[in-house]
Formats: sequence, C-alpha cells, structure tokens
Amino acid sequence: MNNLNKNELKEKVVDYAEKVFFFCVKRCNSRMDAEDLSQTILLEVLENIDKGAHIDNMDFYIWGVCKNQYNMYLRRTIKNRNNLELNEEEINIYSDNSKTPLEELLEDEKIRKMNSAIKLLSKDYAEILYAYYIEDKTLKFIAEELKLPLGTVGRRLSDIRKKLKEYIDMERLNGKKAYVPKNFQVVQSFSGNLSFNPSKVVDPLLIKNLLYHSYGIECSIEDYSIELGIARPYIEDYVKELVNKDFLIKLENGKYLTNIAFINKKERREILDFARENISGYYNAIVNFTKENLEFYKSLLDETDALDEHLMWSFICLTMVIAENVLRTDFTLRNDGTNWDVILLETLDKLYNDEFFISFSGRNGDYNGRHLCAYAFPADHWKEDGGASDVIAYNNALTGTYDLNILYEVLIKNTKYSEMDEENKVSVDKYVEMGAFTIVGDSIKVNIPVITIENYKELKNKITSDEALISAYKELYNGIYMKVRNLIPSYLEKQTPFIIQAILLDRSLILHRAFEEGIIKADKSRKVFIYNGVIIK
Repeated sequence: MNNLNKNELKEKVVDYAEKVFFFCVKRCNSRMDAEDLSQTILLEVLENIDKGAHIDNMDFYIWGVCKNQYNMYLRRTIKNRNNLELNEEEINIYSDNSKTPLEELLEDEKIRKMNSAIKLLSKDYAEILYAYYIEDKTLKFIAEELKLPLGTVGRRLSDIRKKLKEYIDMERLNGKKAYVPKNFQVVQSFSGNLSFNPSKVVDPLLIKNLLYHSYGIECSIEDYSIELGIARPYIEDYVKELVNKDFLIKLENGKYLTNIAFINKKERREILDFARENISGYYNAIVNFTKENLEFYKSLLDETDALDEHLMWSFICLTMVIAENVLRTDFTLRNDGTNWDVILLETLDKLYNDEFFISFSGRNGDYNGRHLCAYAFPADHWKEDGGASDVIAYNNALTGTYDLNILYEVLIKNTKYSEMDEENKVSVDKYVEMGAFTIVGDSIKVNIPVITIENYKELKNKITSDEALISAYKELYNGIYMKVRNLIPSYLEKQTPFIIQAILLDRSLILHRAFEEGIIKADKSRKVFIYNGVIIK
C-alpha cells in the first residue's frame, strides 16, 4: 500500500463508497443522515490522503474513520435537541444530575450493548426511543403522532431508561442458547385442504431456531429476541403468525411453547433400537398370518401369474398397514379446524441395513361413478444416512408419474391397445418397459396385483379379526408409545401416534427379515418393482 501514489489511493477509496454507505444506513435514523455521514467519512479520508496520510491498511484505516465519525454523529444528535416544549422535570424522567442513557453509553463497548438492548424493546417503545433521542422530536409531538396521552409517552420514556439499564446490567449474550444448525428433516402429514403447507412454514432456519428454543421450555418474546439476536418487533410478527397457524401455544402468562416435536438423533436411535429389540412377536404374527392366508389372498386378486414370493410383498405390506390402522388416530385437530401434524427429525449418523422407510401412498380417482385407487409401498434406502439394504429398497411402479387415467382405460373400460390415442400409447409402452403391463395380442394385461373394493373389504376384515396378529401389534405399539411419551414434553402427548408413525421403521425390519428367510424374494435386475403395490378397483 505504501508504494501507491495519492491518485491510486483515491481510486481505492472509491471502491469503499458503497460499503461505507451501507455501514451508515444500518446505524443512522434516516437515509438522508446516512448519505451525509457517508460523504463526511469519504471526504475525511480523501483530505487525509491529500495531506500525505500514511496508510498501510486501507480496510483498517477507513473503518477507523467510520467509527470516529459515527461517534461524533451520535454526540451531535444528542446535543442538538433544542426544540423541547415541555419541562422534563415535571415528568420526572431524569434526576437533576443524571445523564441520558445514550450520553452514559457513548463508549464503543457500551454502545454495542445498547444496540443489543434496544432490540428487546417492543415496537411502540422503540418508536418513542428513536423519535425522542434520534429524530429530536418533543414529547408533545410524539404523543400527537402516536395518538397517545402526553403522560403515557413520558412514563414510557422513563420505563425505557430503566429497561435499557436493566438489560445492559444483565450482561447477556445474544444467541447464547441459539440452536446450532443441524440437519433436521421436516416430516408432515395432513388430511383435507390446507391454506398453507406446514412443512414450508417450519423449514426456514430462523423458524426452526425459534421453535427449537421454546420446545418444552416456556419463552417470552424477550427470550426469543435475546437468543436469536433479532429485534423484538420482528420477533413479534413471527410469533403472531406461528400462533395463528398453531405452531406455537400462547400461555396465560404471556409466554409460548412450541406445539410440534423435535426428536434428536439420540432419541431417534433409542426408539429404533427399542423396536428392533421387541419386533419378534409382531414379525412372527405377520409371517404366520400371511403364510396361512396366502391362498386366500390370491383368490381375492384378479388373475395373476405372479410367483408366491413376489405376491408376499404386497400381502405383507397390506397386512401391516391394515393392522396398524387399528390403533392409528386422526391427525391433530388444529385451532383453525384443519388436521395436520409436523415433526422435525435429526438425521441419524448411521442406519443399519434393515432400516429404511416403507411409505404407504395412494392415488385416488373417480371415473363415471367408479372409484380407482393405486396403493404403493416404495422403499427409500436412505443411502446418504449410512446406507441400508440395496437389495429390497425398491422404487415402485405406482409412484411418481403413474397415470390413473391409463389404469381406468385398461382395467375399467378394457380399452384395447389399438384403440388408445397416441399419447396413451406412449404411457402404456412405458409401463410395458417397466414390466407393469404386458401386451397380449391387442389386449393389455396388468401385472401389478389388482383387487376389487369388495374383495379388499373382505381381506381387511380377515386381518383385523385375527386376534393373535392385532394383539402382537398392540404389544409392540404400546411399548413404543411409552418410549416416545418419555422423550417428548407431556403437553404433546396427543401427537404421539403421529410421532410413532413418522419415526418407526417396523415395516422395513419385517420385510428385511422376511427377505433374509426367503419368504419374499427380490429381482436384482429391476430398478422398479411391480409387486410392492396393489390396485383397488
């Protein structure tokens, strides 16, 4: 830097103009003040260069000038209050010999603490503070502007002084307990039509921080502001919105509690390990039931040439889902009449190879009074979490872009391939390539298990009336229920069934063990599996 001449140094200063302006914008009350202060700072630097100032580090030098000029700006702002129309002693804001809060705190470290403390003031208090100390407005003018009695404004200003001193004396660090960003997955389920997407509301890191801070711990607006390091007026807006959407519970004491659960990886691991240690009874009941009733299941299906070990995929999955629904409750009824639940799960460091998520998703359609439903049981092997079974963690032909209209044409209308329009032929060809359809002559045969709604109801009745099966599931569920209850705050008990549903990987444990024992078999050549789903017509 010493080798640069004056003109080169001045060109360097130009590069700092925008940064200096934003420095001033963040600290001044108005854009006009920011413009004036930034010009003053840059002019001082340029004048000093003309005078031959020795500059080794331009960053350090310019920010030093910024700091000095800003302090001078504060002093001018405070001392130039000449438009007072009211005797301050009548309102008894200060004692005769006391200094104003800002005059006492002009030193750099104390100014920093003051700025942090100001963030804790509510919006109406902050407006009075800035209007009086920074904008040089009289108490009378402020009272008229805010439509408040003059005495109220005076008392609030007095309260502000006490609050600021109290906050600063506390020596608290902003964000001391703030949630260190972790990989929390947002899992949600809902029924009906919602005016918003719950997972999108909670997904931003700021909202996760806020909710995490009051999870099981009562928090005030001030607590949120301190821990997140965000000015109180902003926090108030966030909190109001979260209360309206039932993510936060407002208590009678004015504090808040988070109304959704956070499950860290240690707690999640405890639940999964408990399930693994206690799954045998339920597994044996599932296997015994499906083996004994496989021929009954096959008799309920439309014609199929699938192997028994392939049909066992959909049969075991259906049996688990129907058995679990015996104890499953509706989603939580929210204060706006909607039903939904959300949970945040911390990503596990490692999964065992028999742990992967088996989802149960359905697509429904009504066609001329005929109802059609495609149920899928795809498996997500979660390789990013440490890997799981690559052998049976299949995708499913009924997920993604599967077209129910094609199923309607084939299964309900019995449309021939030659009768399809070109667009539908493209879809059929795609499913033929998957193995989901086979074209025999001009007819289209569906290889995925198909069952009528009447036969499905018969199967459901068979499963739910099997006492050994339901009893085994209840024993496992009740143990997991108590485990979860001990890990979450008591006020979230009503959400326990959903938390179990979101965390539990019992389906994968059962399918993996059945695969290991040869009860079900996989086709390693397939990326898409056609037998881990069922179509109900």
